[in-house]
Amino acid sequence: MKSKINFKKGTFNFHPNPNFNYQLNRTYAWSNGDLEELKAVAKRITNAETWEKEFLQIAEKALKEKRIEQAIAYFRMAEFFMYDGHPAKFDTYDKAVNLFYNYHADLFKSGIIKKDSVPFGTAHLPVLYTEPEMKKYIDTILLHGGYDSYMEEFVPMMLYLRENGFAVYLFEGPGQGGALRKEGLTFIPEWEKPVREILDYYNLNDVTIIGLSLGGMLAPRAAAFENRIKRVVAWSLLPNLFDLLIYDMPKKFQDVIRLLMTTGDENLLNLLIKSLMEKEPLIEWAINHGMHNMGVHTPYEYLRKINQFQYLDIGMKITQDFLLLGAEKDHFIPVEFYKPIIDCLHNVKSLTYRLFTEKESAENHCNAGNAKLVLDTIITWIKVIKPA
Repeated sequence: MKSKINFKKGTFNFHPNPNFNYQLNRTYAWSNGDLEELKAVAKRITNAETWEKEFLQIAEKALKEKRIEQAIAYFRMAEFFMYDGHPAKFDTYDKAVNLFYNYHADLFKSGIIKKDSVPFGTAHLPVLYTEPEMKKYIDTILLHGGYDSYMEEFVPMMLYLRENGFAVYLFEGPGQGGALRKEGLTFIPEWEKPVREILDYYNLNDVTIIGLSLGGMLAPRAAAFENRIKRVVAWSLLPNLFDLLIYDMPKKFQDVIRLLMTTGDENLLNLLIKSLMEKEPLIEWAINHGMHNMGVHTPYEYLRKINQFQYLDIGMKITQDFLLLGAEKDHFIPVEFYKPIIDCLHNVKSLTYRLFTEKESAENHCNAGNAKLVLDTIITWIKVIKPA
């Protein structure tokens, strides 16, 4: 499909660490980072601290050179690896977001995209929304990310969908972007709660919901309890966030953690996880980062909280048309995780499963190497599935 939106294509071996490598690819493909600049900086990254240092340096360099798109991307990703409580974390987030809205001011002044704030308890959910560019309206989409997303990252996707006849409501729920950083809303598994508020606020019916990454679990969970959602797109989906976290650990270590969780031995489990955090800086960052997102204070509380983020207990309640999108070499979600997901979808109206591959440059998490291919797949699916 032709478009004015320029999506980059390709995946690159920037870094031997899978998480650093993915985040670098994500910065290139979704946030318009400079390829050669990212290749150079990758060589100097060894841990979260060096990531932060190097990304702040290239962010300031890009800003000085008036390469604003790159500056936005680099400030955002510098903030990504800053610990909760870091004195510069909120300022760095603000700098990235403020640069974004200044750079794209014409989109908002023209009314192409409208920025809104939907009440949610005593706080608010940030929302960006747009009407379809084409006269022929096709569908209304609710779009959201996952564990580490912020909505501005998905604006190119939103504009592409707009070009193709879709109204799009792009939002941040509890635990994400500004909802976490500005409103203090930490993650909840009951995603139907923020979704319901948005559907009510805009009086929406007969919508498609698209969730990316952890959002690929949250969107179906919302659909299980909200019949105004008629079509579900799970852009990466995992059965259980706790199972995913410990998946790469040695089997004996997994067994010990599960036993301590079952017996409720909080003190011993905290000691065990903290000893692991001391040995592995990236695990230390991941646990601290996760505790902040989830609104908890100890590793034990964190593991108990993420064990609530599971999909298999509600799969049979999903009755909508369902599109499941996977990736051949997703370093977060192994391909074998998809079988139990598919097996529990007993009552969906229809089920389509698409596994993207390395040959398509879409083998990594959320198919970051070829977003256009995935969006075209979603658009075609909706046109086929939705009644005329």
